[in-house]
Amino acid sequence: MIWRAATFAEVRFACGPDCRVSYFFEAKRRRLSPPRRQVLDVDLRRLLVAQDDGAAIAVRQIFSGREVARLTREWSGSSPGASLTDIHFDPDGRLTFTWLRGKNRTPVSERVSVPSVPR
Repeated sequence: MIWRAATFAEVRFACGPDCRVSYFFEAKRRRLSPPRRQVLDVDLRRLLVAQDDGAAIAVRQIFSGREVARLTREWSGSSPGASLTDIHFDPDGRLTFTWLRGKNRTPVSERVSVPSVPR
């Protein structure tokens, strides 16, 4: 269990090699999220989660699961999770991540704006 704030927790379970599932609990509203696979980072202020979604990083709303952004790149590994060296939401709402590009595994850093709601 990871307490991300005084009233907000993430419960993470391993589901096999390189697999994990997270549930999020918001105590103020007594809400429990559906399972979220392969969580990379969480934006508590906007209740968003970045996930490794096969060939892309998907940013979704935690409780509804609606996708607000999808980031695809030339990952060096089979998935974003295998290519990422760092990922985090910034206080201004942007997502900063460093990943390894292509077969040469060249490090690339990006900072992208992520909306709060689906377009």
